[in-house]
Amino acid sequence: MIKFFGFRLKRELFWTIVFGLSAILIALLAWLFPRPVKLDQETIRILLEDKKKIEKNTGRSVYLDGLTSSSRAVFDPFAKGMKLMTEYKWDQAIAEFKKSMRDAKASQLVALYGLVGLCYYKPGKVDLAFENWSKALNLAREFNDQKGEASAFNNLSLIYQARGDLDQAIKYLQAALETNREIGNKQDEATALNNLSIIYITKGDLDQAKKYLEDALKINKVIGDKEGEAVSLNNFGLIYQTRGDLDSALQYYENVLSITKKIGNKEGEATTLNNIGMIYETIGNLDKALECLQNALRINKEISKKEGVALNFNNLGLIYKAKGDLDKALEYLQSALKSYREIGDKKGEALSLSNLGAFYHTKGDLEQALKYYKEGLDINRRIGNKEGEASNLRNLGIIYKTKGDNEKALKSFEDALKIVTQIGAQRETKIVKKDIQELKSK
Repeated sequence: MIKFFGFRLKRELFWTIVFGLSAILIALLAWLFPRPVKLDQETIRILLEDKKKIEKNTGRSVYLDGLTSSSRAVFDPFAKGMKLMTEYKWDQAIAEFKKSMRDAKASQLVALYGLVGLCYYKPGKVDLAFENWSKALNLAREFNDQKGEASAFNNLSLIYQARGDLDQAIKYLQAALETNREIGNKQDEATALNNLSIIYITKGDLDQAKKYLEDALKINKVIGDKEGEAVSLNNFGLIYQTRGDLDSALQYYENVLSITKKIGNKEGEATTLNNIGMIYETIGNLDKALECLQNALRINKEISKKEGVALNFNNLGLIYKAKGDLDKALEYLQSALKSYREIGDKKGEALSLSNLGAFYHTKGDLEQALKYYKEGLDINRRIGNKEGEASNLRNLGIIYKTKGDNEKALKSFEDALKIVTQIGAQRETKIVKKDIQELKSK
């Protein structure tokens, strides 16, 4: 017999109790302190490839802090969700990330809510994206996860930008910028500067945009980030393109093309060829534009970048329309619409519908043009894309004006003017004001 807490127990019963309590203690410790996954080199390689592909496909930096060293219960569904994101299977990816959340802790939860937000954002579910990114921000603050906080600030700025609240978007990007500076994250600091430049280009404040780009370019050169350097130079090209200085814009884009080829960045090469092609389209060199866009399409097909393929289809449609080959133009524009729908890209879908509206306007089929513009308008309103909404309204105004319905034309122009004024798009504001002035002078 053995004494145990004042009780006399048989030896066999004593050891049964001891082993039982030990098992419970081990299970409790395993739950409280789960052993991290030991990743082999091949698993790490695949995960990093998936991360890079997601970043290229979505245009967003993906924050994964803590997830790569998580327990098996967290890691396995997380890794599966990452793979599903590369296949544009947003809902299935969300389901996997939610499985990970059951056992995830601290910064792991911050990263998972960030990923879920991105899965909602890409197919245009802006409110759900906002909800999850806000949750990521709150958790990052709770766990003092500054890198996760900066990532959430950056993502939330996207929502405000889409909704046309550019001042709020700037506020969040400034917060991301300051946080990245505090923690010494130079790469993400440069990303925030680049993103700020895009908003100021939209607002028409090109001088301010240029200042941010100069700072971003300086950082990218210091840290040797060639991809970041290419992004900054690309945005410089966009500034000059917006100003109408197409020679300078082309020079910047050619410089970007050289960098992307040198570092083997196929996605960047295809994007830049697309940009160069659209410059040639603007100056009327349609054959050169066609050559650039066909090369961009070939690369995007090779690397299976579906967003790039859809955009190339769209722009090839515009080129063939400009060349007067309307059958070919329609074929490419319809392919773009189909591609955007397949990957669940609502913003791209709205763009394609708008371009199909312009196509039928060119053909003189005003009823079809109205149909497509209205469909594009409906999507842009649902996803909160204020720039797209204003563009659709202006195009509807032009159609109504052509049909002689000046009352509806004026209403559309005035609605468009409210939006472009609200978001501070100076160039577009001037254009719509001119539309209204011409209509009233008739």
